[in-house]
Amino acid sequence: MEQTIPDRIGYIDALRGLAMILVVYFHIAAYCFGSYELGYNDIIERFRMPTFFFISGWLFYKVGRTWDRKTITYMIQKKFLVQIIPTVVFLFLYLIMFNLLDISSFGSDKKGYWFTFVLFEYFVIYILAEALINRQDTTIGEMRVFIFFLLFSITAFYYAKYYTRYAAELGIWKEILGFLSFVKIRHIIFFWFGTFVRRHFNHFIHLTDNRYVMATLIILFAAIIVCPILLSTSGIEYFAYLVSGISGTVICFTFFRIHQEYFSQKTWYGRSLQLIGRRTLDIYLIHYFVLPYNLIQLDIWLPYHHNTLFVPMALIFAIWVVIISLLISNILRISPLLAKYLFGAK
Repeated sequence: MEQTIPDRIGYIDALRGLAMILVVYFHIAAYCFGSYELGYNDIIERFRMPTFFFISGWLFYKVGRTWDRKTITYMIQKKFLVQIIPTVVFLFLYLIMFNLLDISSFGSDKKGYWFTFVLFEYFVIYILAEALINRQDTTIGEMRVFIFFLLFSITAFYYAKYYTRYAAELGIWKEILGFLSFVKIRHIIFFWFGTFVRRHFNHFIHLTDNRYVMATLIILFAAIIVCPILLSTSGIEYFAYLVSGISGTVICFTFFRIHQEYFSQKTWYGRSLQLIGRRTLDIYLIHYFVLPYNLIQLDIWLPYHHNTLFVPMALIFAIWVVIISLLISNILRISPLLAKYLFGAK
């Protein structure tokens, strides 16, 4: 018997809330302290974005949805209004405010605003893949979609690694692929994985409730982390990237699912994480404006301190930035017009 899944799930919102805090935490290290490696970011990055895209795919999949022309048009228009228009508005405001209005600002990273652009691309690619490759919604069709997404991810992964070497040969395609943030398409496999898990959720629960399965996933994730040579060895680096991303995501998801009572509305931290999880788009769009960029001045002494000392400091700043972003979001949402065009609210 298939499990009925409600539209709003507390532990999913809480997990998204944690993932959002980790994103801001990463930006504190990278943009405010000037180091991508502070605070064990090399470990966190193995599951942070995979988890975010996994949840996006998990929430997007709906049982029995038929991808006819009307549904495809409606969904793409809806996602464009929610993902692209608000991002374009905030991106231009950010570029103007910080005097960064330049053609290079619309490359792969888009000054940090790449996520929603890429997520929209994921939606479109998934919709078209299901409509064209898995038209009959069969097991064979599902396997073909998986292979399509895997090849897409592998191509983008190695493009991200080697594109600077062949930049001159790419010509205008370098700019086009940069605008499309093609290097970020490597994460698309985790979006597909989210849809796959939602489609087979009962089997997924049964599998992850097995203590041996979870022990294996934890060992795999730890092995890749403590053996960094796996991440740079030619030929298996994508495999390491894929395994660490999937194992880290499943570990996080299963932890929140099993302990969902701790992340419910009954606990203060559960309520807090759920609130953040329901406003991830708002926080993502706003937080770049309130990051304490001047913390980079502490770079004089910070590198001489151990990573462990950085973690609580960065977490405090990250939570503060999230709170300020939520406050600004609530103020802007007072206006239904601003709520609609800035955050895609109905």
